[in-house]
Amino acid sequence: MTRFVRFLPLVIVLLLSAPGTHAQGILQKLSGNPDTNYIASYLDHLTTRLYASIKSAEVSFMDNKLGKDLIYHPNEALILGFGFNYGILGLNIGFNFPFVNNDDDKYGKTDYLDLQTHIYMPVLVLDIYLQLYKGYHLTQPNDWIIDWPTHDTLPKRPDIRSISLGLNGQYVFNHKRFSYRASYLQNEWQKKSSGSFLLGGNLFFEDTQGDSSFIPRGLADSNFFGGLHFNQSRIANIGVTAGYAQTFVVKQHFFLTLSLIGGLSGGGSWVYTSEEGEPDRSGFTAAANLTGRIAVGYNSKRFYAGVSYLGIFLRNQSPVPQTWLGYDTGIFRLNIVYRFRLKKDIRFLSRPGK
Repeated sequence: MTRFVRFLPLVIVLLLSAPGTHAQGILQKLSGNPDTNYIASYLDHLTTRLYASIKSAEVSFMDNKLGKDLIYHPNEALILGFGFNYGILGLNIGFNFPFVNNDDDKYGKTDYLDLQTHIYMPVLVLDIYLQLYKGYHLTQPNDWIIDWPTHDTLPKRPDIRSISLGLNGQYVFNHKRFSYRASYLQNEWQKKSSGSFLLGGNLFFEDTQGDSSFIPRGLADSNFFGGLHFNQSRIANIGVTAGYAQTFVVKQHFFLTLSLIGGLSGGGSWVYTSEEGEPDRSGFTAAANLTGRIAVGYNSKRFYAGVSYLGIFLRNQSPVPQTWLGYDTGIFRLNIVYRFRLKKDIRFLSRPGK
């Protein structure tokens, strides 16, 4: 499976870029003609970028009765890279620099495969992600473990590994006057303030495992999660979402984009105990999720500079009464962009309909 996943982005690129493919026909149907008083499109320009990004995938266990959260966090890496967009094709290449990410002594080592694609078409926005993380640390150990010795080191769990698979889709009602692309792909320019209502749905699956119980021994409160010790949890759900997005523009060039989507889901959750004699727990459960986006910066015909954040937050009921399983993933990016027209267009990659 891992070998296939590595080639998945290449397969998608080939499908989208091959002339006459069904995928390109779909893109033609989903492309709207923007109101040029609000949106300037540069899909026929080469959009080049330098960027820095940080990705994360956090696992949490929440006890409403005690009002406490147990949070496991990966050691996040700063990725530096470059990329481009032209027509329907986009590519980013990033590098993990060891001399920048040199904090394994405190946070532990995290190995990960984090594949995300965020597809911004005029009328449809898709977030697709597959994340495999191994190696976490417990945050705020002094709130949990009696006599934890120091703030300089954190309890490391190199054995904890998680896999998550998600799909979010949203229809953009006011796509002729509101552009996600301007803020997040940088191949359009939103010149006037505008917003849009959003409606869609989501699918989510997540599984977290460890060699021993997620609940540390020697807790200050042994009643956390009903005193249950477990070393595997699983979530699967499907639901509907709705929200609103707005871009505020000042003097045509300075912008702030805010987007919030919320939803309710139904599905199942499971916890597998690590103690002999303790039964596993499972059941049909409900979930709530939020997807937030924020971007701020400067945009013009040639140049873009901005920062953006995308966060997906899920809270799923656990089969243990008054407890929840949580999963949060996010990506922070800084982009420096320059756009220019090629001397000769690449016809089969250029804007649909041209």
